[in-house]
Amino acid sequence: MQKVKRLWEEYRGKAPISMTIIPYERSPVRQDLDDFDRIAQDLGKFTRPASQDEYEDYNAESPYEIRTTALTWWCQDQQRKRWPRLSYMAIDILSIPAMSDEPERVFSGARRTISWERAQLSAENIERVECLKSWHRSGILEEK
Repeated sequence: MQKVKRLWEEYRGKAPISMTIIPYERSPVRQDLDDFDRIAQDLGKFTRPASQDEYEDYNAESPYEIRTTALTWWCQDQQRKRWPRLSYMAIDILSIPAMSDEPERVFSGARRTISWERAQLSAENIERVECLKSWHRSGILEEK
């Protein structure tokens, strides 16, 4: 939690604010609304007091179920208006593609396969060669 707060402190000063903030209003929650409608209603009408930090405001909220990806949720207008700098940080971090070591190794190994003499290999043949090399290294091709 402390690492996230330190990261937030770095982002807070450099995050651009292009959203207009809507005034804070909380209306009484009607009992006939489902959970999603209540959340949507709250998000459309809320902003923090000017003196309160966005990160602290976000952490003070009661948790609720989100039925979408985190990146999609943070990209919604409601979140971007309610927490403009915090949403900037979240989108920036959540947009980093996940990468594992194995695809990186295979990708790097392709440069050794495609020497200047082999530069005319088709993409399909390069893919086949790299796939076979990976299978050979992992032992998949060994007979048992």
